[in-house]
Amino acid sequence: MPVVVPPPDPAGLPAPAWLLQILLVFTFILHVLAMNLLLGGSVVLALSTWRAKHSEFCAKLSQRLSRALPVAMSLTITLGIAPLLFVQVLYGQAFYTASVLMAWFWLSVILLVLLAYYGLYLVQFRPEWLGAKAGVVAWISALFILAVGLLFTHNATLSISPAKWAEMYAASASGLHLNWSEPTLIPRYLHFVVAAFAVTGLGLMLLATGYRKTDAEWSAEATRYGLRWFVGATVLQFAVGLWFLVKLPQGVMMNFLGMNMVDTVVLWAGVVLAVLALLVAQRSAIGATVLVALTITLMAVTRHRVRQMFLGEHLNVNTLPVNPQWAMFVIFAVLLVIGLAVVGWMVWQFFKASQPQQSTTA
Repeated sequence: MPVVVPPPDPAGLPAPAWLLQILLVFTFILHVLAMNLLLGGSVVLALSTWRAKHSEFCAKLSQRLSRALPVAMSLTITLGIAPLLFVQVLYGQAFYTASVLMAWFWLSVILLVLLAYYGLYLVQFRPEWLGAKAGVVAWISALFILAVGLLFTHNATLSISPAKWAEMYAASASGLHLNWSEPTLIPRYLHFVVAAFAVTGLGLMLLATGYRKTDAEWSAEATRYGLRWFVGATVLQFAVGLWFLVKLPQGVMMNFLGMNMVDTVVLWAGVVLAVLALLVAQRSAIGATVLVALTITLMAVTRHRVRQMFLGEHLNVNTLPVNPQWAMFVIFAVLLVIGLAVVGWMVWQFFKASQPQQSTTA
C-alpha cells in the first residue's frame, strides 16, 4: 500500500523550522527532567511505602518522597505542554494521524494521569486513612504512570511510521490501533524507564543532603540507596541503549556508527558523559547531576534526529511554508522565560520549605 501523508497546515509555520526545532528539543529536555523524577520516583515511593512497616528508613523515605511527587507530577504536565505544542506545529500531520489511529488509548491518558495524581495526593495527605492500603495505592499510581509512558511511546513510534498509517486505517477506523509490531517500541520505552530510575537515584542522593545535619543516619543510608539506583540503572541503560540502537533500521543506525559524524559524535559523547557521571557520583551528587543533565540534552538531540530520519522524505519540516508571526512569537518567548523563572522559584521555595529545621537550644 502506498505511503499516504496528510497535507500540511495551509497556514504554514509561524516561525522558521530551525527555530521551532530548537525550541522543541529545549522544552522537551525540561519536560524529561521532571518526568524522570516522577516516573522513577513513583516506583521508589511504591516500594518504600510497601515496606514502611518493616523499615524505619523506608517509612521516612516514603513520607519525604510523597511530599515531592505531586510537585513532580505538576511540573511534568506543565513542562510537557510546550514540547507537545511544538510537535503539533512541526509534525502535526504525523502526530494527529497517530493520535487518531490509537484514539481511545490516547484519550485514556487523561484518565490515567488524573487517577495517578489522585493516588499520589492520597499517599501524601491521607496515609493514616489508607493504612495498609497506602502501598497498594502507591503501586497503582506508579503503574498508571508507567502505562502513560508506554502509550506515549506507542504514539511516538507510530507518528514516525508513515508506511503503516494507510494500512492501519484501512483495516479499522475504530481508533484501537497500537504499534506493537514496531521493533524499537520496547527498547525505546525501556530506554526512558531505566533512565528515569537513574535520575531518581540522583534525586534521592540530593534529597539526602538536606538531612545531613538533622538526620545523619538516614541521610547516609539514603545516599547509598540512591547511589545503588543510579549505578544499577545507568549500567543497565548501556545495554538497553545498545538494544535500541541495533533495532533501528540499518540506514538510521549507521548514521550513529560513523556514516554521519555529527550524529555519531552527539550520541557517543552522551555515552561518555554517562560513564563520567558513574565515576563522579560517589564523590559528588551535584557533579553527577550536571553530567547526567548534559547526557539527557545530547540524547534529546539524538532522539530528534531519529525522528527526522524515520520520516525522511515523507515529512521534511524544512520544506514547509513559513508565514512568520513574530509579534506572537516574541510574546511566547517572553512568557516562556517568565514562566520558567516562576517555576524555578516555586521549586526552590518548595525545597526550602521541605528542609528540616535544625532545633536550637538556648
